[in-house]
Amino acid sequence: MRFPWSLVKTMGMHLLRSRMRRLTRPPLVLMLEPLFACNLACEGCGRIREYAAMAHHQMSLEECLDAAQECDAPVVSLCGGEPLLYRDLDRLVLGLLSQKRFIYLCTNGLLIPRWLDRLPRTEGLTWNVHIDGLENTHDTITGRPGTFREVIRAIRLAKEAGMRVTTNTTIYACTDMHEVIVLLEYLTELRVDGMLLSPAYPYECLQSAPVSSASIAERTRLAPGGCLSAPKEFGIALAPMEQKNAENLMSQERSLFLTRAEVAKKFLSVKNELRRFRLINSPLYLDFLMGLRDLPCAAWASPTRNVCGWKSPCYLITDGHFCTFREWQEKTPWQSLGPGRDPRCENCLVHYGFETGAVFAAQKSLRDSLSLALWQLGR
Repeated sequence: MRFPWSLVKTMGMHLLRSRMRRLTRPPLVLMLEPLFACNLACEGCGRIREYAAMAHHQMSLEECLDAAQECDAPVVSLCGGEPLLYRDLDRLVLGLLSQKRFIYLCTNGLLIPRWLDRLPRTEGLTWNVHIDGLENTHDTITGRPGTFREVIRAIRLAKEAGMRVTTNTTIYACTDMHEVIVLLEYLTELRVDGMLLSPAYPYECLQSAPVSSASIAERTRLAPGGCLSAPKEFGIALAPMEQKNAENLMSQERSLFLTRAEVAKKFLSVKNELRRFRLINSPLYLDFLMGLRDLPCAAWASPTRNVCGWKSPCYLITDGHFCTFREWQEKTPWQSLGPGRDPRCENCLVHYGFETGAVFAAQKSLRDSLSLALWQLGR
């Protein structure tokens, strides 16, 4: 099976209960960012730049566990930043498991050896390792020579320790899809449990001219933790070092991103070859990436909680932060978001919104439901 049977069963029961309670926007995956700090500065990562001024802050263990209870999604994706830098990671994982949640620990992989003996071996915990190509490509994107070899070593150690390991590969404009196929073959040899492919998203903070902290502070309110909750027309304040390099970064990284048509062309070029691999992309989402079908964005099913509060509207776009999950659900203007409604969403095809969209689309179609069922039961 693509996912543990216990996860499939839990997700099915969660959707059934949501339907019986007539919930229109039930959360499926909580994107929990206990910190923004990272030990790498990868190209195309807007997170470390958008929240650069908050890199020294961390959520408390209690805040993290309370957020999971408040949202009550069956799956928690621990991300950031680099979650393996979080001081209470072992206690957080155990706390989430005691709440009977499934955890995807999203990491660049460099610190896995540090935590292997401190985290439980259970199907409820999956290490989701970021790897963007073979050695030269991955090291270039991470900006640090040797990271590919360190990550591969960490994956081997995790598998030898009996851990469940998946990978996440971002597709950029410069990505060679033949190299991606070779990477998937190599990861298959390493016995990883699943591989995710997702196109890069052009973060808003990389496209807006930098604005000083003082300028924003004059026109915005402070959210929890002192984070800025900025109106759409203003950029995000960058830390001094980031401001210095912002123009170079924006020019360099604009060339990384793809339009919808360009994404479809890349994925169509390897359509038949992708069938050979244990992808955790659903067939509905893959068809969407290839431009063969449409899917609704269900970003509301993947709420983000971080140091600043409940991030609105979604994991990738920041208009502000709410103090409570309920406020985030009720006050985010969902009807004005998505392709065709908000220009920032026009070229977004990332799995946070559209893989969850595939889940809800399948509930309305017997054919799509069968397609997902057969995929889940596949090798």
